[in-house]
Amino acid sequence: MKVTLQQISAGTEEVVIKYKDMTEQIEGIVNYINRQEKKLIGLKEGQQYAIPPQNVIYLESVDGVTYLYTSMEVYRTNLSLAAVEAMYMEEGYFRCSKAMIINIYRITKLKSESGNRIDAMMDNGEHVIISRRYAKELRRILRGET
Repeated sequence: MKVTLQQISAGTEEVVIKYKDMTEQIEGIVNYINRQEKKLIGLKEGQQYAIPPQNVIYLESVDGVTYLYTSMEVYRTNLSLAAVEAMYMEEGYFRCSKAMIINIYRITKLKSESGNRIDAMMDNGEHVIISRRYAKELRRILRGET
């Protein structure tokens, strides 16, 4: 595959992809580019912040309020966990318990626990328990099964 980069000093940036057949590799590139457009809105101290989905480590619902965790900050979001799960499943967001969604791309280590649960260590050092209800699905995803 030939890659051509051209720096411009003015105008709108654009990406042009020329292909004969839509392969998984091309589809992956397109999906990656499209993901860069999506942002989650986080609220903190009366301010709104646009947060790229890949920066989110996990989301948690506490007393009906959804919180979004990055490596440095915690934000409140008006989205429900169900809405986030539906919108960002393709970005690696995974429901790991009734009250939590994790970004599987931010997992650094997995450990099997008793009761068919999984201890996932996230890249910020926090441990998240994948409940037994969702553990089987996570194993299936990590094996690459659809």
